[in-house]
Amino acid sequence: MEAEERPPLSGALVLLTVFAVLGGFLFGYDTGVVSGAEVFVQNDLGLSDAKIQVVVSVTVLFAAVGSALAGAPLQARGRKPVIMVASCFYCVGSLTVAAARGFGELVAGRVVLGLGVGLSSMAIPVYVAEASPAELRGRLVSCYNLFIVLGQAAACGVNIVCGTYLGTSSRWRVSMGVAAAPAFLQLVGFFYLPESPRWLAQTGDVDGAARVLETLRGRAASSETIERDLQQLRAMEPEDVGDCAQGLSEVRRTPHLRATFGLGLGLMALQQFSGVNTIMYYGAAILIMCGFEEKDSVALTAVLALAQGLGIVVSLPLWERCGRRRLLIPSALAAAAAMACVALAFWAGIDTYKYVGLLGVVTYLVGFGLGLSSGPWVVNAEIYPTRLRGLGQASACTANWAANYVVAACVEIK
Repeated sequence: MEAEERPPLSGALVLLTVFAVLGGFLFGYDTGVVSGAEVFVQNDLGLSDAKIQVVVSVTVLFAAVGSALAGAPLQARGRKPVIMVASCFYCVGSLTVAAARGFGELVAGRVVLGLGVGLSSMAIPVYVAEASPAELRGRLVSCYNLFIVLGQAAACGVNIVCGTYLGTSSRWRVSMGVAAAPAFLQLVGFFYLPESPRWLAQTGDVDGAARVLETLRGRAASSETIERDLQQLRAMEPEDVGDCAQGLSEVRRTPHLRATFGLGLGLMALQQFSGVNTIMYYGAAILIMCGFEEKDSVALTAVLALAQGLGIVVSLPLWERCGRRRLLIPSALAAAAAMACVALAFWAGIDTYKYVGLLGVVTYLVGFGLGLSSGPWVVNAEIYPTRLRGLGQASACTANWAANYVVAACVEIK
């Protein structure tokens, strides 16, 4: 009975998940690399503090724009094409930034990167969720957030290596241009991956959806599990999945849909206003404020990324065992308590209590990783009806990136 309740991971599903969540790695790498390279960019191109703030925040702003614009194509064209377009944006944006000779070209590259981030962050959790069996959905969607953290840690390592062995101009160009490689790998891989079986069924291609589902479940899955999922697909009525205006009208006049959208958007806003990206964007500067040396602060940013990763890894088997709510609430409370400790350390004198401040930040990130990091993405990937999933995910991601932009644009740390 236990084997039927917990279907094994097939090779095809593992491959799909890994290539999909490479988008999370790219997002995390972009976040981490700009945090460590902004000083070198500013010195090399002679940019003011205000212009550097634009360079950091414009990507987040256009991630919100990309998320808002991608709802219709996600519904009408499918999940796979949207992710492939995002890969192209990552490639072009990374290379444009690496080759930038001035502020305008740098911002242009960061704008293209932002569009890629917005498209991928909206499409990837949905794509993985719709390809996964219900018993594995939470942990597989959480891999997207795990890869974000791995990308942040990789960016810290690349920044350290480039800062040690390359000159002022080369160090930030190489570190930012390297992101084109995994983006190209993802693009090539997606030529061989299938479309979401649930989206295929919703558009009327039930036979195609059944073929994809059988491949993803693999030979090791029980015949009962496969037949159950196939029956769910065959029971789905073909619907117009591309009419966002009609979807918005339906949400406005349907109370339970308004509550569903409110939950999804509220979780995304909570995730960002909890302040996690203040630490991700300005981690080194915060540690310097705590009294650590600049060299040590850059290295410690990798520890911060790994702390969040630890929380995510611990949570992976718990999403199906404990449920979403039982992880999200303790995670939010733990993060709030840790931030209160950091605030007290600064109030009491951070020069004396710098290790208390560091411990508070690390504890905050572990607690955040246990629920708030993955939870909003997991919940939003599964709470909307299929006909409204593109609209719901677009709205939720737009809320996430809009809140992220407020944090990035308004928080100033010297």
